[in-house]
Amino acid sequence: MSATAPPLDHTDPPGPTPGGDERHRAYYVVLMVALAWPTVVLSMSGLLLGNAQGLIAQHFHTTEIAWFTLITTLVATMSVPFLIKASEMFGKKRVMVVASVVGVIGETLCALAPTWGLMLSARFLVGIYAVVTALTFSIIRDVFPAKWIGTATGVVATSAGLTALVGPWLSGWLQDDHGFRGVLWFLTINSVIALILLLVFVPESPLRAPRTSFDWLGGLLLGGSATALVYGIGKGSEWGWSDAFTLFYLVGGVVAFVAFLAVEHRVAHPLLDVKLLSDRRLLLILIAGGAASGVLFSAGTISQLLALYPKIPGMSDGLGYSATENAAIGVHSSILILLCGAAVGWVANRWSAKITLVSGLVLAIAGLLVTSQYHHEKWQLIAFGPLFAAGMGLVLASGSVLIVGAVRAENQATANGVGTLIGGVLGAISTQVIFTVLDNHANVVQGTALYSDEGYELAYVVAAVMLAATLVIALLIPKVRTTVEAAQDSPVAPPAPTIH
Repeated sequence: MSATAPPLDHTDPPGPTPGGDERHRAYYVVLMVALAWPTVVLSMSGLLLGNAQGLIAQHFHTTEIAWFTLITTLVATMSVPFLIKASEMFGKKRVMVVASVVGVIGETLCALAPTWGLMLSARFLVGIYAVVTALTFSIIRDVFPAKWIGTATGVVATSAGLTALVGPWLSGWLQDDHGFRGVLWFLTINSVIALILLLVFVPESPLRAPRTSFDWLGGLLLGGSATALVYGIGKGSEWGWSDAFTLFYLVGGVVAFVAFLAVEHRVAHPLLDVKLLSDRRLLLILIAGGAASGVLFSAGTISQLLALYPKIPGMSDGLGYSATENAAIGVHSSILILLCGAAVGWVANRWSAKITLVSGLVLAIAGLLVTSQYHHEKWQLIAFGPLFAAGMGLVLASGSVLIVGAVRAENQATANGVGTLIGGVLGAISTQVIFTVLDNHANVVQGTALYSDEGYELAYVVAAVMLAATLVIALLIPKVRTTVEAAQDSPVAPPAPTIH
């Protein structure tokens, strides 16, 4: 994923013609919307499908519902590095369009899938779509004038907060009135809209890297490592942690990853530019941001299962809420995620997003620990939910903004790709850890795993411990530039086309 970029021009494009300033400004506003839309779709997908997992598991009578999200994470982990490199050679917009088309096909097949096997196969295709978000922040630096980059980055980074505001209500309406199929069709339609906006409004990046061969061996080792670790963790409680098969997958995954790093040091055109990771600041940002986002989404799954799974004495300690009821309970927390996400952009323009990352992790840890003990009544969820929500809003927006401050424009796509890769691996592992904890305290009813209160409580605590480890890493991050300072090394944007 290394790239040799042409020299960067640090000046803004020529000013608009007399009387055309508003049209010029309008173009960049529309461009921000077009680039933010896929981010909103992906974050909305996480929320809607998280809420729908219970219905999907019960419909297909499966105890392997964790793989509904894990398979997309693993596919993203394996494909994003290749797609990032392709984008540097052939054009970022071009790769975003191809990935979006594959994503739309995958979403459509998900909505139609009649069997669990076909559903997972379709989710495999959806995983390709993850590269779109990884490339979004890079293309912002390539096509926006320097004075717009900080604003555009903040808008896109916090756009996921819109999901927190409207997502729960939308999820409730779709799921309660139209079932999980309604959720899947909604995501398909929005993926089509995102593709149209991308085709019509987003220009191609002017930056190109030389065309080189792909590091297929590195990709095979990386994908094999992630898959082996996730599968081994998922089966550990079933087989036994000292079982030969469990150890084979876990040790094999570690060995494959070490081999991957060795290969990347030696091949002429590595999949991952390990030299980039010699920057201690960037390495810590990528690990902290990736691990935090992975754990936060995994922890959110606990709350979704707790609220939406049925309450069956002696069998299931879910709260049995409808999706709409759950949305009403968390509406204030959803607004808080949006506000805290927006605050990150403001802070990052003036100081450092490390402040918001650390603050968010502290709040999220506190929220998880309190919720582990108090999650049995509606008033408890209403009272303590905002702690986790505020932390989540701050953390998710901080990661991408920190990367902008840590790298030059020509390395933005690579850094975001590595961040997606790390977040995917660590997110898959944390998800599997949490589901392993839940499965150790589960009863299987008609092919569906239902969880006990002890399982929910322990899962919250485990998630808090994982976030605490991430907090230690975040505290070690050295000083990072503000987004305004980072914008000064960005390339010139192409002239704005006229909007009719």
